Amino acid sequence: MADSSESATGFSITGGFGRVQFTLAEIEATAQGIALVGSELSEIASTLSAELTWLADFCEKVAAVRSIEASSTYFYSAQAIYALRSASLAASTCHGAVTELAAHARDAARRYADAEAGVVAIEQIKRSQAVQDGTAASGWGLLAPLKMGWQTWDVLRDGHRDGMRGKAEDILNDGPAFLLGLLGPSVGLGYLLTHRNYAGRGTSGVVPADAVRKTFDWTGLSTPGHLRIRQVSPAEWNEETRTWPPGHALPGLEEGVAGVVDSSFKGVLSGSRDAYGYPPGSIGVYQLDRPDGSHAWMVNLPGTEDWSTVDSTNPWDLEGDLEGMTAAHKELFAQRQNMIQEFIKEALRTVGALPTDDVMITGHSGGGIQAAAAAADPAFLAQVNVKVIVMAGSPARNQNIAPGIDVLDLENEHDIVTAADYGPAPTTDHWVTVTSHRPGAVGGVKDAHSLENYLDDAAALDQSHDPGISGLRAAVNNFMAPVIPGGAVNVKKFVFQGTDKNGPPPQRNTTGKPLPKLPEPGVPRGGNPLEPEQSDQDEEGSRSHYGLNRGTPLWERPGWGQK
Repeated sequence: MADSSESATGFSITGGFGRVQFTLAEIEATAQGIALVGSELSEIASTLSAELTWLADFCEKVAAVRSIEASSTYFYSAQAIYALRSASLAASTCHGAVTELAAHARDAARRYADAEAGVVAIEQIKRSQAVQDGTAASGWGLLAPLKMGWQTWDVLRDGHRDGMRGKAEDILNDGPAFLLGLLGPSVGLGYLLTHRNYAGRGTSGVVPADAVRKTFDWTGLSTPGHLRIRQVSPAEWNEETRTWPPGHALPGLEEGVAGVVDSSFKGVLSGSRDAYGYPPGSIGVYQLDRPDGSHAWMVNLPGTEDWSTVDSTNPWDLEGDLEGMTAAHKELFAQRQNMIQEFIKEALRTVGALPTDDVMITGHSGGGIQAAAAAADPAFLAQVNVKVIVMAGSPARNQNIAPGIDVLDLENEHDIVTAADYGPAPTTDHWVTVTSHRPGAVGGVKDAHSLENYLDDAAALDQSHDPGISGLRAAVNNFMAPVIPGGAVNVKKFVFQGTDKNGPPPQRNTTGKPLPKLPEPGVPRGGNPLEPEQSDQDEEGSRSHYGLNRGTPLWERPGWGQK
C-alpha cells in the first residue's frame, strides 16, 4: 500500500503472499525439473511411435484374413491406431512445449545470475568509492577534519532525502573501507584487492555483532549469569486492582487478570507497549480461550530498558540485545544459553501452556530481535509452537526464522536502529516487511524509532488491501479466532519479571527429597502472596527467586532436578 498524499503516511511493502520471489537455486532446480519432464515425454512419444508401427503392421496382416472375426479385430485395431496416433502427437507437442519452457527457465536463471552479478558490481563500486573518499580526506592533511565534515554533511543531506536507515546501512557496510582509505592509498588498495570477490551483504551484520559480544566477554563487561524469575502480582502492574477497596480479594496468580485484545495489527502490537509499563525486566503472557476449548498464547516483549551498563540486572539491556543478535552462534560465547528464550519458556510452562499450543510473540526493538531469534532456534521451537511474530523497529533480518512462521516486520525509513542488521529484511512468502514513510521532518532517531509511531503505522496498515498484508491479517485472525474478523478477543493476562544474576544458578536438588519449606513471605491486602527480593547469599533457599508455580518453589515442582 502506498499513499502519495503529503499528509498521510506511505508504505513500501516487500514479501508476503502473492509476492513470492525465487532464488537462483530455485530457478535452476525448476529448470532441471522441467527438462526432466520433457525428457520423459520424449521417451513416451518414442514408445507410442514404436507401438503404433507394430499395431499398423498387425492391422495389415489381419486385413488379409477373410473372416468375421478378423474383420472385428481389424475394426478395433484401427480404433487403437487412431488413439495411439493422437497420444503420440500430444506427447510430441507437450515435449516441445516443455522443452521450450525449460529453456526459458534456464534463461531466467542466467538473467537472475547476471542481475546478482550487477548488484555485486554496484556494491564493489560503492566500496571503492568509500576507499576513495577516505583517501581524499587523508590527502587534506591537517585540514582532513574539514573534508570529513563536508562528507558527513553530504551523507546527512542524502539520508534526509532518501532515508536515514538506508544511509546508516551504507555507513555500516562501507565504513571500514573509508577508515582504511584514511590510512593512505596503499592500505585502501590492499583492502579492495582482498575484497574483490565481495559477494553482497548477505548476513554481514552477524560478524560485527559476534565481534562486539566477544569483546565484551574478553573485557569482562558482560558476565555469564542466570535468570531469576518471579510471577508478578496484579497489584504491581494492574491499575484496576490497585484501586480495589480493602478486604476484597485480588485475582490469584493462577487466575490472571481478565482483559480484551483487539485482533488488529495495532491491537496485538499494543501488548509490547503494555510490557514497558510493567515492573522493569518484565514480559506479558496472554491466554486466549478458543471456541474448540484449546488455548493459544501471546507473549509480549518490551525493547531495551536499561542503557546504563552493558550487563545490568535487567535482562532487557545491551547484553540481552547482543544475545539475540548472536543467538545462532551462542556456542562461541561464555554464556551459552539465551536468557530471554529461557524466560519465555518458563513463563509459558508456569501458566500451563502445552508445547503444541499456538503462540504469537510481539516485540519492539530488542524485543523483536529476541522474538526472531527464538523463532529461528530449533531447540526453542521444539518446546514452543510459534505461529506468528509481530515486531517493530527491530534489526532482525539475519535471523533464519523457521519456514511457516508468519512475520510482520515494521520499519521506518529514518529508523537507524533497524540498520543494525546491515541490510534489508529477507523477501519470502511468510515474512512481510513494511517500511513507513511518515510525512514531515525526520524528527530524529527517537521519533523514527518510537513505538507509538509504529502503532500508528500498524493502525494504518489495518486498512490496507495489499496481498501480503491481507495474508498476514488472515493469519492473525486465524490465530486470535475472534467471533468477528478484526474484532476484540477476551484474554487472561499474566506478568513475569526476570532478573539477570551473575554467576551460575543455585545447585539443583537431585536427592529426590523436598528441601525444607521456608516461612511464607509477606501477604499484602487481598490475600495474594508476593515474592519480595532477597539478598544474594540466601538465593538458594529463597522461595522468591524461583517461586513460579503459584507460590511453589521450582525445586518442589515435579520433575525438578531429574534428567
